[in-house]
Amino acid sequence: MSKKAQSKEEAEIPKIFDQDEMGLLPVDPNKSTDELLNLQGVFYLKDVARHLDINSQDLKRKAKELEVKGESPWEVMGIRKTWSHWIVRMSKFSPYFRKFMLPKLATVQDEWDTNEMLNQKGVFYLSDVCTKLPFTVHNIKYQVRRNPKSRDLYGVWKDPDYKTYLVDMEVFANWIRRVWASK
Repeated sequence: MSKKAQSKEEAEIPKIFDQDEMGLLPVDPNKSTDELLNLQGVFYLKDVARHLDINSQDLKRKAKELEVKGESPWEVMGIRKTWSHWIVRMSKFSPYFRKFMLPKLATVQDEWDTNEMLNQKGVFYLSDVCTKLPFTVHNIKYQVRRNPKSRDLYGVWKDPDYKTYLVDMEVFANWIRRVWASK
């Protein structure tokens, strides 16, 4: 077969998969949320949901709602069911997740005293939380930077999406109680 005929034959091959849809990748548990969301590829939804600590059933429900409206969940939110498995196309899922599924930040209310604030649930800005504490933002950031597991231990982390320090109040309150009781 001549090169011209061969290239014409190759040109007629229909494109089924986009470049980022070729192959199923494992979710590396050592990757951060941001690192996972920046990857290109297809993953099992169950693995992505576990890593991001989100409810896969909520995503499946939303996908079915989109289908009822005549929209493609694969195009809108980057998930679909193929045969018996739900999969995620990260290039589509990542912007959807960042826009609709990042934790909503709670606001520290002016009328709360420190004890009331520490009894709340939710994620708050560290700078707002420190307005009610006898510690500065700098004091807490210093402790956080010293320990790579600070999110689990202290409930404080620098969030790559919000680009600032956030506080999971339930974990943070337990840590502050231990710190204050030890003095």
